[in-house]
Amino acid sequence: MERMIDYKEKAREARLKVLEMIHKSNASHVASNFSVLDTATVLYENLKAGDAVVWSKGWAAASIYYFLAKQGTIPKEDLELFAKEIDGKVKYLGLAETNVPGVLVNGGSMGHGLPIASGMALAKKLKGDKSRVYCIMSDGEMNEGTTWESAMFAAHNKLDNLTVIVDKNKWQAMGKTEEVLNVDLVKAWRGFGFNVYDIDGHNFEQIEKSILDAEKHQNEPSVIVANTIKGKGVSFFEDHLLYHYKFVDEEEYKRAQKELLKN
Repeated sequence: MERMIDYKEKAREARLKVLEMIHKSNASHVASNFSVLDTATVLYENLKAGDAVVWSKGWAAASIYYFLAKQGTIPKEDLELFAKEIDGKVKYLGLAETNVPGVLVNGGSMGHGLPIASGMALAKKLKGDKSRVYCIMSDGEMNEGTTWESAMFAAHNKLDNLTVIVDKNKWQAMGKTEEVLNVDLVKAWRGFGFNVYDIDGHNFEQIEKSILDAEKHQNEPSVIVANTIKGKGVSFFEDHLLYHYKFVDEEEYKRAQKELLKN
């Protein structure tokens, strides 16, 4: 139980910092960040030496930079530079790009993370490297053909050192995912040869159990379908499309901060 309380506090800290970063820079995608932060918090707490995290969901850039700073991959003080222009350049864009150490795929267009993660996992296998590759994706990316091409590749090569985490927050850029293109993710991933976990993406015990269990699974890659709420943690961010795009103004920032500190 202490471990779960710890996860909750760490996820709260992450939300507070990501909220601050997005507010101060007048950036967007706060709701997309908040849906994935619980699964990401547990994942980063359980990484082992040599493990790699490929963020295909690159518009959660504030979260990516937050965890890179926690790892020491980038300086913590650089979080203050998020989405800000310095001398005519923006190093830490709101769509993560590979000019930043630790960012392994550019985050503008979708569907590129899993091809790269699958290649990295195969390379580790061929070298006898026992570390793992994790790929964090959105449910909107399930509309991309590259996702399923890479899934076939990973299953064919028995990449049991690969774990995909799908942040199924049920929204994408233009509406509800099921209304844009509905896919039964559990059935689809299982059909493509993956070991599938279907979990509550805000239940720390379920997140931890699935991540640790996938490490032991052999001969198949694994996918964690994390059922989440877009904007989780702040009531007026939750389960709609507005804060996919809208920046967080001063009044909204104070309201959101108060909710996060209270809950």
